[in-house]
Amino acid sequence: MNKEYLKGKWVHSFEEDSGDEMVYRPEGFSLPLARGRDKINLEEDGKLVNSHPGRDDVPRSDTGSWQLEQDKLILRFDTDNKEQYTICEISTEKLVLKREV
Repeated sequence: MNKEYLKGKWVHSFEEDSGDEMVYRPEGFSLPLARGRDKINLEEDGKLVNSHPGRDDVPRSDTGSWQLEQDKLILRFDTDNKEQYTICEISTEKLVLKREV
C-alpha cells in the first residue's frame, strides 16, 4: 500500500458509495453539485482535519491525527473519538474505505 497516495485532501463522493464502502475523490475532482460534502485532509505530518456540513449547512471541522497500520486507516480526533477504516482501494484518483465497527 502506497502511503503517499493517502496524503492530501479527499472529498466524499457519496454518489459512488456501495453497500458499506465509501468512495472519496481528491479535492479538485469534478463531482456533481451537493449541499455539502464530508472532506478529509490527511496532512503529511500526521495531522487530520475532517470537515463536514453542519445542521445549518455551514461547514464544521474536527481536528486530530491519522496513521496507517497495514490496510487500516486510523483517525483519532481531539475529542477522544477514534474511527478505523479498512482501505479497500487506493490510487491517486480514488480512495475506497470500509468503516470498522
